[in-house]
Amino acid sequence: MQKSKLEATKAEHDEVESEQEAPVTVKKPAKYKQKVEEFGDDSKVQTSSDGEKFIELGKAKRATVRNFKGSTLIDIREFYTDKETGEPKPGKKGISLTPEQWQELKQATPTLDALIAKISKK
Repeated sequence: MQKSKLEATKAEHDEVESEQEAPVTVKKPAKYKQKVEEFGDDSKVQTSSDGEKFIELGKAKRATVRNFKGSTLIDIREFYTDKETGEPKPGKKGISLTPEQWQELKQATPTLDALIAKISKK
C-alpha cells in the first residue's frame, strides 16, 4: 500500500512539474488600423473601428464630431491605448462643445493667437 501512495504522490508531482514547465504564450494585441481621408485643407480625417471620423491632434488627442442624445457635439478628448485589445479608448479628460460654442471658439481664434504670442514673448 505504501507503494501506491508513493506512486500517486510522484504522479501528482510530475503533473505539477509539467504544468510549471509549459511555455506561457502571450497574445499580442492586433494592430489598430484606421482609414484616412483627406479634405480640402491639410487635415487628415481618420475613421475609428467604431466608424467615427476624427482628426488626430497629436499626443493621443482627437477632435471628433458626434451625435449624443440627439445633439451634435464637437468632442476634443485624450485617448489611451487599451492594454488587452490595443485599441484607443476615450479617456476622462476632454470637452464637448455644441456647434454654437464651436462657432464662438472659431471667432475668438485671432484673439487667442494674439494672447499666445503676447505670453510667448515674455
